[in-house]
Parts: sequence; C-alpha cells; structure tokens
Amino acid sequence: MMRRYVSTDIEEMREFLKDEPDLLIRFEAGLQALDLLYFDIWVARDEEERLQGVLFRSYGDFYLHAGEKINLEELAAFLGFMPMLYSLSGKEPLMEQLLPMLQGVRSTTLCTVARQKEPPQPLEFALLYQKTQRTEDFRLVYALLGRAGEADLPRFEDYYFTRRGLQSHKNGRTYYLCLEGEAYSTASTTGEVSGMALLTDVVTDPRYRRQGLAGALLTQLCTDLHSEGLTPYVTYFAAQAERFYQNLGFEPCGQFVYARFDPPDEVN
Repeated sequence: MMRRYVSTDIEEMREFLKDEPDLLIRFEAGLQALDLLYFDIWVARDEEERLQGVLFRSYGDFYLHAGEKINLEELAAFLGFMPMLYSLSGKEPLMEQLLPMLQGVRSTTLCTVARQKEPPQPLEFALLYQKTQRTEDFRLVYALLGRAGEADLPRFEDYYFTRRGLQSHKNGRTYYLCLEGEAYSTASTTGEVSGMALLTDVVTDPRYRRQGLAGALLTQLCTDLHSEGLTPYVTYFAAQAERFYQNLGFEPCGQFVYARFDPPDEVN
C-alpha cells in the first residue's frame, strides 16, 4: 500500500535510490527544503514491510523508483487520484508497464542522465558572470527562460519561490550573463547534496546562440562545483544537447522515461 513517509523511512529510501543519482539529488534537495517547496513523498512496502517503491513530488512533477515486486495496479490507482499529476519520470521497463494503466498520457520521452567525473578545462579568459541574489536578478533570468521558449515555465511567483528556497538552503544556485540590463545566458543547479549537483535551465537567448556562451558559463559553474567536492550531473533528451554535454566531458550513466499528462480539465 502507498503511504506517506515517516522519518524512520529516510535512511532506507536513500539506500533504495542510490543507483539513480539524479533522483537521489532531487530527493535530498526536497528533504532539505520541506518548509519552502511543494514536496511530498510516498513509499510502497510489501507484506513483509520491505521497501518496494519510492514516489515523490516536487510541484506537479512526480519521480518514481520501484523494485520488481511493486504492485503496479495499486500504484496506478494511487496516481489516478492525484490532482497535480503533471509529469512522471521512471526507468523505461517500469514505465512501459505502468503508463498503459494511467489516463491522460500526452507524450513520453526517453532521457539520458550524464555526469562529469573530472573538472572541465579551465577557461582561457575571465568570465564576467553574475549570481542571482536580488528579486530583480531572478526576474532577469525568468524573462530569459521565457524568451528562449522554455516549455511549461511556471508563474514567476512559483519560479522565484522555488529558486529562492533552494538558494537559502544552499542546495541550488543560478549563474547568468547580463548585458545592458538583460540576461542572455544562464545555468543553474536544482540540487546540491551528498557530493553531487544536478544541473538545470542551461539556456541562451536565441539571438546569442552558437557563440559558446552556454559552454563558457557552464564550464564556470562546473569548475566551481568540482572545487566544492560536487560532481555535476545533468539530464537531457535531445541529440544536440548530447553533443553539447559530451564536449564538456559529461558521460552518459543512465536513462529514464519522462511522461507528460494532460491537464486535469482535459482528462476524460
């Protein structure tokens, strides 16, 4: 049966998630910011109380890791009652069985997880970048994400609430390049825990692409992460992104399926 976690579950959940570092980073970051993020966790156990599944939510995004003996029908029924089921991520064999049991699946995408084991080659110049601190800094980056066509961008208030929460708990940061009061390239982390960091929102304004800006900014961010003992991880799905990250020394280390769902008012 799916039930909300209790404090005694935490160490067991960490052990259960250790072979999926991207999930573990999100999980740990959420635990450290429970007072500021829309974050919740459920666990599934068998009749002998052995852990068979961990499901957690950050806003409308759900993340799933499950063992071979999890009750998929029970899990599907549980997810069917979730009013905020926007997306679900999980291993490919698991999702192949689970998704046909769920309503409103709009699309599925096979994504790659990659890590940068060694620090990147240092930049040959001093990069004049900024870090988000003031509300106005976050507005500049948010406007850039909008201009770059980032899919499913939340309201600014929700974006600011999340990013500010991560930074205040020291498990997330945002770097950006700015010219004449406008951000034109950015890179962030969405979790920095347990010697690992997960990258997100690596974006350049369409007017300034193909000039090496994102690569330079990400090199700076990753150099800083490595200097602090954090191994950078990233998730991506486009072939172009794969080449970009491989050129920066990222090596694939896993895959998962990202499924999107129809908004609740569109589900029959």
